[in-house]
Amino acid sequence: MNLSWPIGLVLVAVALGVSGELLFKTGVGQVPGIDLSGASGIVSSVAAILSNPVILAGFVCYGIGAICWIFALSRLDLSYAYPMYALMYAFIPIAAMVFLKEQIPAGRWVGILLIVAGVVIVFRVGNGA
Repeated sequence: MNLSWPIGLVLVAVALGVSGELLFKTGVGQVPGIDLSGASGIVSSVAAILSNPVILAGFVCYGIGAICWIFALSRLDLSYAYPMYALMYAFIPIAAMVFLKEQIPAGRWVGILLIVAGVVIVFRVGNGA
């Protein structure tokens, strides 16, 4: 079986997930005073969140990414695909550093490198290398 297109779909799902997270973080910064202290605060906060176009764009990214993920799973074992999906845990902090100017401490870099190394190992073993 040709694995290139399902793996490509996993990578597209990862990219859309990363984009969705960046959009969520950007959008929530535009929502003033999220209040979780009572029912009325929660309702008004949810309404403000769901009316923010940047957050809605994040949901769209997640939705399209989920469709790509489902198509990829139709051809890949979950035990093989899911570790690749974990690349989001590496790419989100890097994207946050680049686009949101967040700082990444040394210990977090170690974790990111371990995640990437694990994905490489799973990918190589999964391909029989």
